[in-house]
Amino acid sequence: MNLTFLKGTVLPLMLIRITAFVLLALASGTRLIDAQVTMKVNDKGYLDTQGFSVFLYDSTYHPVFVDQKNTAMEMILHGQRIATNGDVRLMPTPEQWDLVATLKGKQADKANNRLTADLGFPTFDLSYTLEVEAEPGGVKVSVNLDKPLPQKLAGRAGFNLEFLPSIYMGKAYLVDGSKAGIFPRTPDDPMIKVMPLADEPKKAYYLEDWDKAKGYTQPLPFAEGRTITLGVDDALARINVQSDTGNLMLFDGRDRAQNGWFVLRSLIPSGKTTGAIVWHIRPNQIPNWTRPPMIAHSQVGYAPQFSKIAVLELDPKYTGPQTAKVLRLMEDGSYKLVFEGPITPSTPWLRYVYSKFDFTSVRDPGLYVIEYADQRTAPFPIAKDAYANVWQDSLDHHIAEQMDHVSVREAYRVWHGASHLDDGRMAPVVGEQFDGWNQATAIDGKYKGGDHIPGMNVGGWYDAGDYDLEEPAQLSVIQSLALAYRTFNLKYDELTVDETARSVEMHRPDGIPDTVEQVKHGALLILAQYHNIGHAIRGTHEPDLRQYTHLGDAASKTDGRIYDPKLGPNEVKGDYSGKPDDRWIFTSDNPYFEWNAIAALAAAADVLKGWDDALAKDCLDTAIQAWNAEKTHPTPFPQSGIGGGEVPAGAPGGVLAASQGAGAVAQGNRDGRASSSASAPAGSSGVGTAPPSGRGRFGFGVGQDWAAALELTIATHGAEPYKSRLKELFPQVITPQQMGFRGWTAVRALPYLDAGAKDQMREAVKTYMAGLDKELEATPFGVPPSLGTWGGSGAVVDMAIRMYFLHEAFPDLVGPEYTLRAVNYILGTHPVSSTSYVAGVGTVSKTKIYSNNRADNSYIPGAVIPGYVIIKPDFPECIDDFGFLWFEDEAVVAGSASWILAGNAADTITKEVKQRQ
Repeated sequence: MNLTFLKGTVLPLMLIRITAFVLLALASGTRLIDAQVTMKVNDKGYLDTQGFSVFLYDSTYHPVFVDQKNTAMEMILHGQRIATNGDVRLMPTPEQWDLVATLKGKQADKANNRLTADLGFPTFDLSYTLEVEAEPGGVKVSVNLDKPLPQKLAGRAGFNLEFLPSIYMGKAYLVDGSKAGIFPRTPDDPMIKVMPLADEPKKAYYLEDWDKAKGYTQPLPFAEGRTITLGVDDALARINVQSDTGNLMLFDGRDRAQNGWFVLRSLIPSGKTTGAIVWHIRPNQIPNWTRPPMIAHSQVGYAPQFSKIAVLELDPKYTGPQTAKVLRLMEDGSYKLVFEGPITPSTPWLRYVYSKFDFTSVRDPGLYVIEYADQRTAPFPIAKDAYANVWQDSLDHHIAEQMDHVSVREAYRVWHGASHLDDGRMAPVVGEQFDGWNQATAIDGKYKGGDHIPGMNVGGWYDAGDYDLEEPAQLSVIQSLALAYRTFNLKYDELTVDETARSVEMHRPDGIPDTVEQVKHGALLILAQYHNIGHAIRGTHEPDLRQYTHLGDAASKTDGRIYDPKLGPNEVKGDYSGKPDDRWIFTSDNPYFEWNAIAALAAAADVLKGWDDALAKDCLDTAIQAWNAEKTHPTPFPQSGIGGGEVPAGAPGGVLAASQGAGAVAQGNRDGRASSSASAPAGSSGVGTAPPSGRGRFGFGVGQDWAAALELTIATHGAEPYKSRLKELFPQVITPQQMGFRGWTAVRALPYLDAGAKDQMREAVKTYMAGLDKELEATPFGVPPSLGTWGGSGAVVDMAIRMYFLHEAFPDLVGPEYTLRAVNYILGTHPVSSTSYVAGVGTVSKTKIYSNNRADNSYIPGAVIPGYVIIKPDFPECIDDFGFLWFEDEAVVAGSASWILAGNAADTITKEVKQRQ
């Protein structure tokens, strides 16, 4: 390619087009910015006007994982959060763990329409206030220092504001009104070395090692001037920033990490205090703009005989018709009106209002769209088999792609090679590691820290967007898939799995159900723990952050050879090398791991019978031995929690946690995400909600062995002592407090209990249902709300599963609509947009997700994302065309396993109706 030609011809043409646009806009009187914007501090404590909002520290940086791209000064323009992290930083493009200011306090001054935050860097004796106040046309941003900038921070301290790449990539910018450019799609800026400051607080050793491995580099700016207009050619995103104090510089944070944003920055000058930084920000506020209506509906359609309700998300100032329409898409491409009906009166929730549109009466099979005002949905079917194909991608793509220790191929494409064949070394560092991992002891049985533990390079699944083997995820996937196989007789077969050859092929049936093969794959890992270590463990994790942030083929993360400290750093000898890249095995144990590992192995034994009898026997024997050992010598619960991991309040729990009485391990960052004290990954231990007693840590209380007793009772056809333990625990499990958590699993125990047990449970379900509808009214969507740091789709999938089993047992008390409502929510009937949360499933679905191929701006079919979160105080967000926000986009493997249950539940419910007809 002739680069000289590109530089000499194409770029000037682009600049000419941009300049022509600007001149045309000026000549026609079109405003590049709006001088009439008038903002006020509202009752929620932020600056607001129609179409433009500014938040200031309604959220804070996480105390451990720091930067989540949702704090400090944030701007929402025309319904999009265009900017975040506005504050003083010491680097042009800081990454997740780089130093941030300490927030001392904040104020919202309604009288003067001003937001103020008191901040500082105590290590450097720097204190300041950050002020955002309304002024004609927008806001004025000021940084006022208590005293002049310390000399050591000159040239380092500056005010940064980060802009969302997916909005501005490929859009035009203007510097000082005449210098034009295009926001790059690919970062390619010159890099320079910027060493840490001498007095910078000491970081954890793994952060120091990571910084050193990356080379302490920072990009140079790709634009600089006193005024910059971003998104000149996009009326919805255009915004002008003018600096009174120093130059504005535009940096590309993606030069350092794929999850970086565009950064607008001004350095703080030496010698100034008041007004050390002064910016004037002028948005292009479109006059009388209102957010277009959003029609939330199922992207896979509806079954004819069931409820069909769309939810309209509306701007409070939007005035629209009081009816909506259903049009049938005809064979010739024309649309025929088949139904027009009223929408319900609007109900406020967060910053929008919501109405419902009931078109249940439309039953004829065919293709349809919903039309409201000037908005029309994509086509969707009404069909008897509407839910028949919603779960298969999760099984034969996402879960298959996440398989560790094997290669995975799909036709011409190799998803990844056989990974981590050098697993693993017992974690050599006692105490806290990154991502919430913790090794409790330096010695475990015959192994000491740093020793290679043989036999651990089998089975298991990558947890999420990274490559950990999280124990709760492994145990949950096994139990969820085992339950799906037995409940729905899943004989679906699209994979060839050869564990001996370490090979998986998609679209190549081998005569063995995929659920059986996946249960086997998980069981191999858990058996390896018991056979080689003697107990369940915390899991297997990367040894350093450079490997942890790896994106791409997992087989290239390590050299696949066992580390031998006697060899030189680059020396190789057979299957051994001197490269210490082997993953670390965290052998910490606790009762949660033990009891759920027993349950998982018992469930696996029941599934594998008839397919692999030798392995089934090994699973059952190991589960029984572990049960006896745990009853004789209970595993103590460590003071530090689950091997260092916390359980978020309200964390999803699912098949595993619902039956166990424990929530999910907190998931730390995923190169830009953080664990939360308020929420956890959807399906990180399956799906569900943690019991009130379990908030903050794994709350065991009574009946921690319920899941193990249940699965062993089933696997042994009612043998003792497991059956007696079920009877003993049953009254405790079906209390009103437990019914919404693990009580539903008692349905599976009824065949092994006394005749009166079902009547007891019936009364418990009555009590539960009496309060459930009121709880579900908390949102317009009739499902559990997403209130934490992590999107709440896991709790909704749990609702689908829970209500299915209760419906099957007590159809007169629990209708099918609960399960279908939850499934339809995941498939598009949710806030912000109607995009299906299951990647690749539905007419419109999420196709940029936080998976291990996110650097390609792509997705893994069947992955289920967490979904919307609330950017505090009131902005629901789930960005369709950006996949780097872990809390909205990261799919965990246990979430896919849970979705397989939920999808089959919806499909089965509709088939049951057909059978009755």
